[in-house]
Amino acid sequence: MTEVCTDANVDYPRLCQLSEEFTQHWERLQALYLDAAAGFSFVVAHVESEQAKAGSFVRGSELDSQAFQDTRMFSYEDIFADNFCTSTIHRATQGEVRIRNAPGGANFTTLGQLCLISFYDFWEDYLREEYAIAKGVLDRHERNREVRGRTLREHASHDLWGDLYYLRTSIVHNQGVATSAVTKCKLIKWFKPGDPIVLTPQHMRAIFLALLNYCNELFKEQFPKQYIQP
Repeated sequence: MTEVCTDANVDYPRLCQLSEEFTQHWERLQALYLDAAAGFSFVVAHVESEQAKAGSFVRGSELDSQAFQDTRMFSYEDIFADNFCTSTIHRATQGEVRIRNAPGGANFTTLGQLCLISFYDFWEDYLREEYAIAKGVLDRHERNREVRGRTLREHASHDLWGDLYYLRTSIVHNQGVATSAVTKCKLIKWFKPGDPIVLTPQHMRAIFLALLNYCNELFKEQFPKQYIQP
């Protein structure tokens, strides 16, 4: 006979809610990353189309080169119909725009860093404590910081979140350059001290999938354990 083993201290409905909230956060950031990446690709295609059009007017001359075309100024005028979010005062050359929007360019790096920070802050500032409270190991009204910290370390720690903490620290507090703390990473071993934290689409794919695995782990927590009665 299969029986359900419940723990009276565990708030299973709350764990269900936390699972849904983290899933929604993951889906929002995944959508943001994909939509932004599609936008980067669109901008590159737009610049290349404009350069091809301009190049056709000077074919065969000294101006018919990628290097020259890249020195021309870029404008959002043909992309946005009006002054959208200061678009008319943006200043950059076509080369700068093309390079920053290319895979591995500055826009991909910044986007990846922002997603990583958002994921970790959601965990540290909200999910971690709420998880510990729902599991019945932390009193919501506990005010002793030492007790709270020890409880979270013992009952709400995860290698993935630990690694993201070390990367976030490098991004936020060391201008995006890996600190010596990255040597403590247990799962994410892409960077060594002194490396820039450049998060490519390949890196972000791995991070999104790792967080999706955590999402699945959290989902399972809402169900009481089952065992077979001998």
